Amino acid sequence: MKNQLLALTCTITLGCISNAHAQTSVENQSFTMTLIKEDVYQFQMSQYSSLVVVTDRGVIVVDPNGEERAKVLRSEIAKITSKPVKYVVYSHAHFDHSRGGQIFKREGAKFVTNRRCTELLNRDIENKVVPADIVYDQKYHLKLGNKQIDLHYYGSNDDQCMSIVHMPKDKLLFAVDWHLQGYVNEPYRLNQHDYVGTLNTLRRVKKELTFDAVVSSHMPKSSPAQLDEDLAFNEALFNAVSKGLQEGRSVDELAKTIRLPQFSHWMGYEKNLPAHIARMAYSIWHGH
Repeated sequence: MKNQLLALTCTITLGCISNAHAQTSVENQSFTMTLIKEDVYQFQMSQYSSLVVVTDRGVIVVDPNGEERAKVLRSEIAKITSKPVKYVVYSHAHFDHSRGGQIFKREGAKFVTNRRCTELLNRDIENKVVPADIVYDQKYHLKLGNKQIDLHYYGSNDDQCMSIVHMPKDKLLFAVDWHLQGYVNEPYRLNQHDYVGTLNTLRRVKKELTFDAVVSSHMPKSSPAQLDEDLAFNEALFNAVSKGLQEGRSVDELAKTIRLPQFSHWMGYEKNLPAHIARMAYSIWHGH
């Protein structure tokens, strides 16, 4: 985990992340374009990842992640292919992931998201989010050339309209926000987090999808093993909190007494675990 965190903050060199197509920095923000599968790349800049899929008919981008990142991303795509960006997928409605797509819209890209995201995305009073052209309800197959991305709606988790992004032929999973491996997240990021929903998402991903590579939206690297560890954390947290609530213990008491020592090596464990206990309790008895 320490190495992952260093990779988030270091100025990228050839030794930081292997298989990097490009590495440099713009205004002290390091970025990489890393080959994950054949013609499938992870673009990461300032702790945010986009998925880039290159085909003979054009390019698919998942999440522009803001105007500045999108500009650098477009420049790096041009170093790989001269083909235009044909589709941009919004994984969910959070503005830090969905803003910045204008650069792709100007070249004719169509934008895709879950139907539940459209009203949330339209709340951007600064007009930095390009409206979606294509919406889906439960599942959508996005095909371009020889590549296919499946978008699944598994219910709320870190967002109310999250798409689970899966490439069945390439056996790749792009896990956005609902998978932060080895990290007990900061409390201020939990204000709308549906913890039971996240557990259900992880369970369904493991049961229903086949993959041998995982790309995280906020970490330089992930893996199926790290996804398994994330699922184990969510299961352990749910079991401990649910048991305590059934015994009639207060949320304050649970936050002070529940310990998950098998995850004590995770970043933020000591400081942030009580907030996660409280949020899980709220999700259990409130349903969100």
